[in-house]
Amino acid sequence: VAAGGRRAPRARGGARRRRGRGVDDDEGDADDHHGAAEEDPREAARRAQQLAQAQEAELKHQKRAGKDAKYAAKEAEREEKERAAREAAESARVEKEKAEAAEFDKWKDMFTVTNEGTVEEEMAEESGGLLAEFVDYIAEKKVVVLEELAAEFGLRTQDAVSRVQALEQMGRITGVMDDRGKFIFISRDEMAEVAAFINRKGRVAIAELARKSSDFVKL
Repeated sequence: VAAGGRRAPRARGGARRRRGRGVDDDEGDADDHHGAAEEDPREAARRAQQLAQAQEAELKHQKRAGKDAKYAAKEAEREEKERAAREAAESARVEKEKAEAAEFDKWKDMFTVTNEGTVEEEMAEESGGLLAEFVDYIAEKKVVVLEELAAEFGLRTQDAVSRVQALEQMGRITGVMDDRGKFIFISRDEMAEVAAFINRKGRVAIAELARKSSDFVKL
């Protein structure tokens, strides 16, 4: 039996079968690895696409947030400017009212009491706007007949004269009142031209100054 050759061939056949099964197993494993390798690129592409989409969505969100922030900043700036403008306008209105009240007090204190009442009472019915109209009327007319001025503003002639004198003292108007009942308005620029003429000439005769006055004062 020990020398018999039949068992040995069976062993070799078994070895061949085992080797055959080993080869088959290795080929199967190779096929499995090959299939897994074919799926990896698709998975990687899918993940890359998802990442790109997420990045794009984040970028859009950031842009939208940036636009919203800029819009909110502009709105806040606009509202701040409007608020500042309203406050400035209100402050200017209050200051104007204070200035008009102060001017009214100066004007009022310069008039005397008359037998028929007080100019102060008459002035109490007027506003700073009416005083401005009074000044503008004189400045536009240049040469004002005081009786006509009084009639224009519903005053007595003497009251009109007093008001013109008061305005001169306050520095609101400048000019000359003659003995014929007229007031000649002379602007500050015209006054400056007359003063410059006198300074250039030195001593100037009244007659010469009268002749030159038409060059300086635009009537």
